[in-house]
Amino acid sequence: MGQKNRNRLRRFARAIALLGLLIWCVSFSWAAQSQGQKPPTKTPPAKPAASPSPSKPAASHERDPFAPLIQTGEAGSHLNLPQGIAGLQVSTLHLEGMVKAAEGMVAVVSNPQGSVYFLHDGDHLYDGIVEKIGLDEITFQQESKDAFGRPMEREVSKRLYPMAGDEQ
Repeated sequence: MGQKNRNRLRRFARAIALLGLLIWCVSFSWAAQSQGQKPPTKTPPAKPAASPSPSKPAASHERDPFAPLIQTGEAGSHLNLPQGIAGLQVSTLHLEGMVKAAEGMVAVVSNPQGSVYFLHDGDHLYDGIVEKIGLDEITFQQESKDAFGRPMEREVSKRLYPMAGDEQ
């Protein structure tokens, strides 16, 4: 019976020591973070030279070779856009419908957030101008920059009923 109690006592002492070590490590880590320092980390042993795995880059400081060199501010970017029609981007608009009004055609468009806007001929958007509104199509003069940062313009049309191959 005495041997059994000693073994239980040893296991209990080991668990307490392990718990104390864990608490010390966590508190040391928090103290280092509150002072703006990184806690010391143990460096792994050097691995033998081998070909880098295709899923991970060789080093974290290297640039992604497939990322564009110059950010163009296209649809996927997070820009601080102005409110209303002035903040609409041609590439993200979705044509919802057309309305014939006394002053001409009015296009009903929506942005990715689901807000609806009414566009007239000559309205200025974030990256273009409404050139012409037809019965089932709206044409924009989009202003953007090429890969080298040079300004360029192109005509973009969005159809109410897109045909195969059209982007909407």
